[in-house]
Amino acid sequence: MNEFFKMLKDNKKLSYAINVFILLVIISLILKFDFSQFSQDRDINPSSQEDNFSVDSYVYNLERRMEKILSKIDDIKSVDVMIYTKQTPVLEPVYDENVSNETNVEVLSDGTKREINRESKQNKVILGRDNSVVEKYYQYPEITGVLVVAKYSGNKDIYGILTNSVKTLLDIKLNDIEVVVIN
Repeated sequence: MNEFFKMLKDNKKLSYAINVFILLVIISLILKFDFSQFSQDRDINPSSQEDNFSVDSYVYNLERRMEKILSKIDDIKSVDVMIYTKQTPVLEPVYDENVSNETNVEVLSDGTKREINRESKQNKVILGRDNSVVEKYYQYPEITGVLVVAKYSGNKDIYGILTNSVKTLLDIKLNDIEVVVIN
């Protein structure tokens, strides 16, 4: 073994070749490993992540994010948020679209020209890794009301802080926000 290491120290080309070989072995092992089980493709293809994917999860996730942000305000012990929407988000499949245009100009015997335009459009649904249809949100629902229930023990005007925060984050009217403070 000592002779081998001595030979590596003396012969630089051999040491570079062995380092490249070890690097290639490591890269091939990494490429063979299946990382798909660890990926978070929730936004790209929600139906492949859960069979019972609910379009209401958009509202639920928005509520959780609001609660997380609002709970960081000083002296708020707990906060619950409920968001009401007119309808649920609409999911639409992602298409690979091909459009072709063809124009023919004919000159008739009396000297008039006739132009024929033909347009064909072909949509093909894109499938994910597990042969499920890749879907995306294309229209989010309009938020029509927000209820914030907060447990607060401070002296600040928490009503103004919470209503302005919700108004800014969701871009809705002040009349559509209700804040209830519990001592």
